[in-house]
Amino acid sequence: MEKEENLKVPPPESADDKYVYYIDKSLPLSDQVIIKEGDRCLLNVRKIFTDNVYFGVCYTTFDSLSGMQHQFRCKDRPLGNLSVVNDKEKFLSLFLFDGNRYRQKQAYLRQEEVFFNLPYRVFFYYDEDDRYQSTQYLCEDGSVLRGLYGAKNTKHLQKMLIEFNGFATLGPPTKQEVINYYEDKKTSYANNQISVSTDYSEIIIEHTTQYDKEWSDIKRRQKCQKNHQ
Repeated sequence: MEKEENLKVPPPESADDKYVYYIDKSLPLSDQVIIKEGDRCLLNVRKIFTDNVYFGVCYTTFDSLSGMQHQFRCKDRPLGNLSVVNDKEKFLSLFLFDGNRYRQKQAYLRQEEVFFNLPYRVFFYYDEDDRYQSTQYLCEDGSVLRGLYGAKNTKHLQKMLIEFNGFATLGPPTKQEVINYYEDKKTSYANNQISVSTDYSEIIIEHTTQYDKEWSDIKRRQKCQKNHQ
């Protein structure tokens, strides 16, 4: 992978070897983030395509406590809807709402790490009544996957199974259910995956496997910039 100063994101400890970051070093970093909320910055929003079909959105945030976080939302989720992703104001509105709702839930959710001896970390979340809510995966590449939402009762479960394509549970999921959900999402996500940053993303982020290809989003944008100089 070619070495360019603009591919390093400050501070150095926030970078990793799974993603490539393109930042204009001639401008302050604060001028290039999409939005800053407290100490949390939204750096990039990119559309994910698999087999040339829109699959969902991946967005990257940074804060001093959590560092770099790569979040993914499927196209069937409000934040992952293509029309929302393409519209900066709509996306930011849902992004801020999603973040506030998540923080409110975190205020009373209990997190429990489950040791399934898998190549990724698994956390179960329970509400104040100790009822299972969801599963969160901390993947090896630093990305976060959330899903396997818990139903309130059997009637609610049937509705959720349809809404989430068969991935919902009544109570904590089994190890096999955790694996099945992960493999379904990550396999689809990695199948001929191409990411394209939105027009309102000035900081460009892509996986190293994409940067190594001719259709790298960073290289494509660099080429366009040169042609317009």
